[in-house]
Amino acid sequence: MKRNILTRLAQPAIILLWGLLCWAFFQFGYAYHFFYQEQNQLFLLTQDYLLSYFSHPAWLACLAGDFLTQFYYFLYAGAIILTVTLLMLGDTLRRALQRAGMGQRMAFLLAVILMTVEATFCFRASFRLSSILAGIGGAGLYLIYSQAEHLYRRISPLLTAAFRLIALFLCTLSGFWLFGYGAAVFSVMVLIQAYYSHRRIHLTATLAAAALSLALISLGKPYYQLNYRDLYAYPGLGKIGLPDFAVERIMAADNEYYFGHDNKVINLVLQTPQEERTPQLTFFYNLASARQHQLADNLLKIQPTDLGVFTRIGPDTPLLTINSIHELYYLLGDMTFTERAAMMANVFSPNNRNVRMMKRLAESNLISGDRQAAMKYLRILCKTMCYHSWATHHLPGKETPAVRRELDYKRQFINRQNSIRTTDNARTIITELLNSNPGNEAALHYLLCSDLLLKDMDNFWKDYDRFCLSQGNPRQEKLYQEAIMVYLAGKKASENQWKRYITRPDLLERFNQYNQQRGSQAFKDTYWYYFDTHK
Repeated sequence: MKRNILTRLAQPAIILLWGLLCWAFFQFGYAYHFFYQEQNQLFLLTQDYLLSYFSHPAWLACLAGDFLTQFYYFLYAGAIILTVTLLMLGDTLRRALQRAGMGQRMAFLLAVILMTVEATFCFRASFRLSSILAGIGGAGLYLIYSQAEHLYRRISPLLTAAFRLIALFLCTLSGFWLFGYGAAVFSVMVLIQAYYSHRRIHLTATLAAAALSLALISLGKPYYQLNYRDLYAYPGLGKIGLPDFAVERIMAADNEYYFGHDNKVINLVLQTPQEERTPQLTFFYNLASARQHQLADNLLKIQPTDLGVFTRIGPDTPLLTINSIHELYYLLGDMTFTERAAMMANVFSPNNRNVRMMKRLAESNLISGDRQAAMKYLRILCKTMCYHSWATHHLPGKETPAVRRELDYKRQFINRQNSIRTTDNARTIITELLNSNPGNEAALHYLLCSDLLLKDMDNFWKDYDRFCLSQGNPRQEKLYQEAIMVYLAGKKASENQWKRYITRPDLLERFNQYNQQRGSQAFKDTYWYYFDTHK
């Protein structure tokens, strides 16, 4: 008696433990993948948008999956939605396998294995929730099919075989229409049932009917404009792999910057081992530092670093870089290139939809004064569930006080130079921004720091003289004072020039010490060390 009770409790306990572990991992160790997936779609509550799902197979699975994915917007929703969906998949598969004739323990074990494999597919940000729902739909369709078979067997045993084949044919085609590769899942369940029936004729007939049904699906290839591989696997089967924590870390930096948590971004990058710091990570580290007016102070704390100003978008550019470069132009204040970068990211997004880029396009046009263009994007965002409030708060003439202050602040930094460019050279862009508004601190620091990373001391001095000294704004930052010393030493400047430009005696004394032991790691935090040791 006691043993039977323990046996009955074992399976629920395993499922409960599995669910808790799955939720905890995705919530606390892999949460930023959810934000990436949510931002890379744009779910609209409009008739035209909903009807667009019929242009591809698995319309019901895709519609339900994308509808749920939009709620990844909320902090704790992603892990809960995914865990519940995976548990539903496991339970549906277990019931279907048992109904097909498999033993309870074997069905449970196989369902847990398949559920776990499906969970590993979710380690990739490109794997869609709709793919899990497609599997649930296929297994659920088999449960309906088997229940109907039981009913018509009681009504007319002589017609059971005919009904079975007709129902199998119709369910496979409708399963493909509703759930994509779920039709294959349904067919596999029917074949398992035929195998456990121990009747060779039944198995042969079922196999032939299933093969014919799946073959007829290929007739949809011209309509759906998919190759055979994508047609039968739609909306995607996924690939087994390990968690990619390097990508998760980049997404963490990206989204924490997006949320305005600059200190989190800086601490995240500083705590990452040097060998694991990617250009994307240091890009956001510098963005966060610049937004806190600390770019010059933080620039040399991590090496190598990446300002993003030397980035050129090309066929080999990582998607994460393409999706983030608009943040640089927005920080600098050039709304034309912000809009261009956001449109480019939208083009490279799945199905050319990216809700975050839509927000950025609306913001950039509001700041530049193109209300009609801004309204185009705001009207689209108003038709979403999670961004409706954001869009209404940004409607021209109806902005909240906080939104109005933010937009007014950004407007003072926009590029007012009347020029036509044939290049996206960041130096030209930043120079024009500073000509428009010399008080643009972010643009100034990015210009000076770019010069220093290139060790282009002549341009550094010209830029410093033009945008700092000539404006009556000599800089006291340690980095710039050290760089000025390098320039003055290289030009063999007079003592009067040293006194004029160097305002920090403590740094001058340390510079004299460095000259006696050049290249010493005791001065690793200085620009002198960087200038002498970095190629």
